[in-house]
Amino acid sequence: MVGQKFDSDPKHQRFWSSVWLQAATWLEMLTPLFPHMFLAIGSIANIGKNIAWLAMSATKASINKTFCLKENLGDVTAKHGSQATAAGLIGTAVGVLVGATMDVTVNTLIMAFVPISLASLWGNYKSLLYTVTPTLNVERARILLQEAISVESGRLVLDPALLRTPREVAISERFMHEIHSIGALNGMPGVTISANISRLERSGLWNKPTAHSDVATMVNQAFNPYIKWNERYYIGYLPGSPTGTVYLWFEQQAQSSDILLGFYHAMAYRSLVYEGAASNLHWQSYMFAKQTFADACRHIEACGWDTSIMYFGKKSAFVQVKLDASG
Repeated sequence: MVGQKFDSDPKHQRFWSSVWLQAATWLEMLTPLFPHMFLAIGSIANIGKNIAWLAMSATKASINKTFCLKENLGDVTAKHGSQATAAGLIGTAVGVLVGATMDVTVNTLIMAFVPISLASLWGNYKSLLYTVTPTLNVERARILLQEAISVESGRLVLDPALLRTPREVAISERFMHEIHSIGALNGMPGVTISANISRLERSGLWNKPTAHSDVATMVNQAFNPYIKWNERYYIGYLPGSPTGTVYLWFEQQAQSSDILLGFYHAMAYRSLVYEGAASNLHWQSYMFAKQTFADACRHIEACGWDTSIMYFGKKSAFVQVKLDASG
């Protein structure tokens, strides 16, 4: 099961569904070359085409919703269907004309199919660049906040004017692959969300296992303060070469507002690390987040973002913290 991926990353799912559709169609065209395997190849190709079509159809609701000016999803869906039908008829007519003017063999069909297929994928990619998704996942939240939070004279500041709108984010958003974390860039540490703690020691930050004591210290520093502060997220930091990594975990009971606050806080913490702040990183970033979050949310929503639901991974990857008798 894909879960929320069709809603959190509709552009990623749409693009790769179209790639698999073209691949299945290409496989189907090769069946005449292997007559003894005609049924097997044809069946596999047909299954692939149906799965691709199903995946593409699953993205329609999320993508069509982004084109709604008001509550007119039905009208947008109807227009999408009519345009798709018209495009299909035009494509069929062009195919008939091409077939009538060519010596129809497997080789000529492949020669004609490859450029048309590539043109279709290119058109699909370009159209997705202009598809605006107003909900937040890791990638879109990163682009939204990365320029708005900075450090000036040793203090964290929020510049609401630098918050990006959904349309501005859409042009910069990467959707060719799924993004579940923020990579380190130009001295800025990365942010890893919902990391498996037991795997941190094996993965390492310098291509070698991380010391158990380092991970244990980081986890204690990440969880203890936020439990006392009664938050539903936890932030830790492991230094490394060259920049280290900020780790962010969410409680299973975390609501959308908790998730956005946690990510907002992690981005502030990241900025402090980048500027070389040496002490009280948790407290400085926490106070900044608590004091400015309400104002930030108002500006984020004013930009056109829907903050009622957050796509920051599966709930099953969120943590459940149990306190012992000593608290």
